[in-house]
Amino acid sequence: MTPLNIRVFVDVVDLLLRNTVDSNVFMFDDGSCRREGLGTSKLVSSVWPGQLVRWSLTPLDVQTMAWLTGVSFDGNAPAVTGGALPWTLHWQGYAPTWIPPGSHHAYRLTLVMGALSGRTVSIEGPSLFFVPPPQEGAFLAQPSPTPVERPQNPLQ
Repeated sequence: MTPLNIRVFVDVVDLLLRNTVDSNVFMFDDGSCRREGLGTSKLVSSVWPGQLVRWSLTPLDVQTMAWLTGVSFDGNAPAVTGGALPWTLHWQGYAPTWIPPGSHHAYRLTLVMGALSGRTVSIEGPSLFFVPPPQEGAFLAQPSPTPVERPQNPLQ
């Protein structure tokens, strides 16, 4: 089963100026099934039970950094506040196997921007939509492409 990759683009400067999350967070996925809200902070991505989901954060300002400090599901975890130490631009995990097809599984992304003690923002509204798992053999694994051999760098 191929992973689902979710890309989160953030206009850090506008968020630091206290503008809304809805107008400064843009989310996309590479799923092949039903999707809603592409390019918004309310992305609904279709997943299969047990599928690997990868989130990647890309700040749109090269001089002002942002970090993904947490992903919480169904709003059960409180938003990160204060000086929580950010740890990554990527997060991954497996979609739960116990959620029935046709169900939405809401999640919250928490970001810290500007500096380690910068502004903390929660992105609430995106969700995973569970679809029935593919039938045996419906999505056959494809071999990886043959690596391209690169010429030796004469300067090394």
